[in-house]
Amino acid sequence: MQLNLYIPKRRRGLIAKLEELARETGASKNELVLEALERFLRGHERPAVDIPERFRLGEMRGDLDRRSIYGEILDAHRHRH
Repeated sequence: MQLNLYIPKRRRGLIAKLEELARETGASKNELVLEALERFLRGHERPAVDIPERFRLGEMRGDLDRRSIYGEILDAHRHRH
């Protein structure tokens, strides 16, 4: 896959720094850009649904499933109908 980026003139210093770092490290510009992009995106991951911080309970532990949580309610509902 290929991605072409437009770099405005006012940001051309970024390209000069990228080229310098590539020369110094021996890494390709492509690899350096991908590493930077991965780091940037890791720092900006969000939950699938934007839940206000005060309602976030953390990671769920255990083997909970719909049946173990709602089993009695589901059974009662089935028996009524």
